[in-house]
Amino acid sequence: MTRRNILKSLPFATAPAFVRAQTIEERGRKLIAEAITAMGGEKFLGMRDRVEDGRAYSYYRERLSGLGLARFETMYADLASGIKMREKQIFGKNQDYFVLFPGDGTGWDVTFRGKKAIPEDLVRNWEDGVLRNAIYILRCRANEKDIIFERRSQDVFENQPVEIVDVTDSENRTVSLYLHASTKLPVRAYYRKQNPKDRGWDETDWRYAKYRLTQGVMWPWAITRGRNGERNLELYSNDVLINSGLPTSSFQVDNVKDAPTAKKK
Repeated sequence: MTRRNILKSLPFATAPAFVRAQTIEERGRKLIAEAITAMGGEKFLGMRDRVEDGRAYSYYRERLSGLGLARFETMYADLASGIKMREKQIFGKNQDYFVLFPGDGTGWDVTFRGKKAIPEDLVRNWEDGVLRNAIYILRCRANEKDIIFERRSQDVFENQPVEIVDVTDSENRTVSLYLHASTKLPVRAYYRKQNPKDRGWDETDWRYAKYRLTQGVMWPWAITRGRNGERNLELYSNDVLINSGLPTSSFQVDNVKDAPTAKKK
């Protein structure tokens, strides 16, 4: 039985425990509201699109395996898939290679040769990562039906005092958000996900740093992702532009030719 179902099944005889659980949830929601305010309040919630220009570093077993210029374009919208976000990851000095997730259940790998569909399991991984992303939760999911916010504890993370809020949605996806105890800005998002291949657990760890006031929004200009205890991606922004009026066409590939299929030997 999941924690969500346990809470729902508590009998009236255990009223003190249930009241305590309610208090934990109320405190969790209060911390989430404070985090939204810290991120910029209405200006943060009104963020329609965002462009981040900077550098991306990828790692394999803690060794640098790739680096280069990167541009991330993001658009928030009400989409039928349930993911209220489109994302375009552009790489290279000439910006001639990009990965696109239009938010409709598909994904595209696009080079000068044309477009190629991203495998469905990788698209699902992207969607799952978005739904557990700390900033996406604050921007798009705070008022979602049946989502639970529980204030777990106070702690110290990387020499920073933090408040930890556990987030659980109706599909039992869970993520722990670490909010700075003073500023209430997110400093970490951590979650575990079962690996379907070996039935073990994969751990994902996002870290947010170097916040700057950017057009009324507090935005992290340094983001790091780790997996199973090892970092595998670092993003450092040189410039961030919010609500620049990105066109929807920027997230479409209808006019891009299909990449040639590799010939079998």
